[in-house]
Amino acid sequence: MLAFGCFTISSKKHSLNILIYAFGSGIYQGQAQLIGDGAQTNELVKKLIEVQKITKHPIVTAKHVGLNLSLFVVDLKFLNQSDEKFNGVFINAKLISTFAPLVSGLEDDLSIPRLSVSIDRPKQIEVSFLDENLTEQTATFSDLVARWILHGIDQVNGISIIDKLNKHRQRSVKGHLKRLEEHKIETNYKLEYDN
Repeated sequence: MLAFGCFTISSKKHSLNILIYAFGSGIYQGQAQLIGDGAQTNELVKKLIEVQKITKHPIVTAKHVGLNLSLFVVDLKFLNQSDEKFNGVFINAKLISTFAPLVSGLEDDLSIPRLSVSIDRPKQIEVSFLDENLTEQTATFSDLVARWILHGIDQVNGISIIDKLNKHRQRSVKGHLKRLEEHKIETNYKLEYDN
């Protein structure tokens, strides 16, 4: 059996216990640690992809599972509103530059279940990162791919989708966040709370 953060995987099929850290947990504050050349990186990537398949969410970060590491996986097949095909692993991702206008689009996050908010993001970005083989990459991404990569970069740098909202919109989601804090939001996975 392997243990990574807040999930364990045994060799038996379908015995993955997922525990996602809820919004407000300390793990989401501050910048994640950069990943070196550890042998466990490949195993961790596989486990994040397994979590993604079960939660059916377009992005899963190491922070979601309680690991303060600069790593996330993106797979757009889990977006209901898109036929766009893309999946990728992003280790130590850094935004180099943004292009084109800001475009508004809905985003949600595993740490804040049942809440989608409209976020303005650049239509196109250039990013440097390590791939799953720890090979350095620099690439340009557009549209939904750019949106979800920026979501991941924000999260590993301690910025939530709530932080991206204006003050008026932050007040409008306060009730939902209060219910989340009171453990009153249902999910198909377990949430870990600091309190």
